[in-house]
Amino acid sequence: MTALPMIKKEFRELFTSYKILFIPLVFIALTITQPITMKMLPTLLENATGLPEGTVIEIPTPTAAEVLATAVSKFSTLGSFILIMIVMGSIAGERASGVASMVFVKPISRAKYYLAKAFTYYILTIVSMLIAMGVTAYYTEILFGDLSWLHVWTGTLMYIPNLLLVVTTTLCASSYFSSAVSAGGVSLVFNIVIFTVPPFLGTFLSMVSPDALTNASMAVLRGSALTEASVTAAPSLAGVFSLIAIFFFMGWYLLEKQEI
Repeated sequence: MTALPMIKKEFRELFTSYKILFIPLVFIALTITQPITMKMLPTLLENATGLPEGTVIEIPTPTAAEVLATAVSKFSTLGSFILIMIVMGSIAGERASGVASMVFVKPISRAKYYLAKAFTYYILTIVSMLIAMGVTAYYTEILFGDLSWLHVWTGTLMYIPNLLLVVTTTLCASSYFSSAVSAGGVSLVFNIVIFTVPPFLGTFLSMVSPDALTNASMAVLRGSALTEASVTAAPSLAGVFSLIAIFFFMGWYLLEKQEI
């Protein structure tokens, strides 16, 4: 028996819980506020009160590429937090409610159950990110000028592994803890550490860290040469995919050992 029935079940749950609409809309709201805010900032400063008379504030108009690049940086904080909130109860919540035990009564292995969860949330994350960046790039182009859509999609695809790492670590924690809150808390702390600490631990760890991948993605969105950015991103891509593989199989192993 393949994992296909479980994957279909997970996608049905995304529809019934409206996550299939909620996540893309949240991602869009997260990114599209950046170009809108940057466009309105000069007007807001002009109308600001409390400034000394005669104060002149000059803000250079950013390029469309610069605005879009800064929008991606929000996913290292708010975007990661949102994903953790969505995924943290995917396994832990079903174990606590007894749904998982009902599923395992059927001829469905824990491996297929875990694989279906991971696959579903990976697809949801990838599609949501592509939609959000597509919509944001469209409005950024309207407000600030032309963009290179090749760089838009390349930079977005380059950043997506960071989001998949957040999903994977949260699934891993959810496989171990019976409380969704505990799973979310552990995943949040881990991702804060893994995204912020490695750059301070030496050149090698800085090169393979998720933060380096974020910087490479932002460089592509700003218009850096794709060949140069690819060379820069290669170590960080290898590091992030290695972490995804480690925590994917760790979560699988932990689920196999847990009492349901």
